[in-house]
Amino acid sequence: MAASAPTRLCCAQGEFELRRYPSRKQEPLQAWSSADLLLLEAARNSAGPCLVVNDEHGALATVLAPKAVWTDSALAAKAIANNCRRNAVATPELIWSTRSPPGPFERAFVRVPKSLPYFEYQLNLLNSAMPAGSKIVCAGMDKHLSPQTGHIMEKWCDDVQRHRGQRKARLFTALATGRSTLPAPPLSRYHCAAAGGDLTALPNVFSGDRLDIGSRFLLEHLDQLSPVDHAADLACGNGVIGIAALQRGLASNMLFADESAMAIASARSNCDRLLPGAQAAFHHGDGLLGLTGRFDLVLCNPPFHLGHTVDDYAGRRLLQQAAASLATGGSLLLVANRHLPYGGSLKRRFQRVEKLAQNRKFVIWRAAGGC
Repeated sequence: MAASAPTRLCCAQGEFELRRYPSRKQEPLQAWSSADLLLLEAARNSAGPCLVVNDEHGALATVLAPKAVWTDSALAAKAIANNCRRNAVATPELIWSTRSPPGPFERAFVRVPKSLPYFEYQLNLLNSAMPAGSKIVCAGMDKHLSPQTGHIMEKWCDDVQRHRGQRKARLFTALATGRSTLPAPPLSRYHCAAAGGDLTALPNVFSGDRLDIGSRFLLEHLDQLSPVDHAADLACGNGVIGIAALQRGLASNMLFADESAMAIASARSNCDRLLPGAQAAFHHGDGLLGLTGRFDLVLCNPPFHLGHTVDDYAGRRLLQQAAASLATGGSLLLVANRHLPYGGSLKRRFQRVEKLAQNRKFVIWRAAGGC
C-alpha cells in the first residue's frame, strides 16, 4: 500500500495541518504544491487586506487568512473550510467566480487556472477590485503553465515581472491598472442539434466552445432509454446532456449538478433559454452529496482529471454518489474513457452492470440496483 502524502506544511508563517478534499485512504497527494509555497514566500512581508484566487485545497487561505477567497469550485470551498477549522483559523468570505470580488484589496495571490480565457477574465476583474498600483502575485507549476501566461498578464496588468523558476514552479508579479474593461464575462458558444439550439458557457466550463466527444457519444445512445420522472445530469458542465434528455422527453424533472459555479450558471442559462418552463433544478456542490431526493436515472460524463492529473478517483466518487441516490429500479448511464477502469467499481456498487455501447475511445456503462 502506498504511503500517505505529508499533511504538515511548514512555512515562514508557521506550521499548519492540511488535508485535501476530497481525500481517500492513504491519500497519495498533498494539499499544497510548490506554486503555493512560492505564493506564501511572496506574502511573507506583506500587510493589508488581501484576496486569494483559485486556492485549490486551502493552503493559501489557511496560512494567509485573507479578507476573501475567489473561487469557482465547491470542492475547493469545502477544502478551505475544513482546513481553516482544522487550524483554528477563521474561514474567509467566499466569493464565487460568477461574481466580481467587491474589494478593495491591496494584494491578490493567484493560482494560475487551467483555462486561459478564465485567467484573462479574472485579471480583468481584479483591476476593478484593486486600486491602481496594487500588487498581483501569480504562480503555477512549470508543467502546467502556458507559454502565454506572461503575455496575458501584460495585456491586463502593469509592470509584469517573470521570476526565476524554483522547485518546478514559477512566480509572476504585476501591478493592477485600476481599470476594468469588460462589463460581463465572455461567453463561448456552439450549436448542438440534440439540445435544440446554441449552448453558451462561461469561461471556466469544460468544453464550452465545442461538444466534447464523450458527450457526443452518449447523446447518440439516449434513444435506448425509457422515459422516467426524475433524472439528474451529474457533472453537468453547460447542461448539454440533461437538456438533450429533456428535449427528447426522457425525464419530467431534471437536476443539473456540478462543482463549478460557472457550469451551474451556464446550465441554468441554457435550460432557461432553450426549454422555458421546464421542470429543472440546479445544484452547485459536491456532486449529489447533501441531496435527499432519489432519481430514476442519473446521466454522467465524469471528469477524468484531478486538477491536471489523469485520475479516475473523481469519477469513482460520482458513481458512488449515484448508487446512493438512485430510486428503486433506477439506473446510472455513464460514459467513460476506455482506459479508465470503471467496470470493477461499478460491479462493486451495482447489482446489474452492462456495456450499452462502446467505440475506440469510450464505453457507455448502464448500471442498476445500487448495493
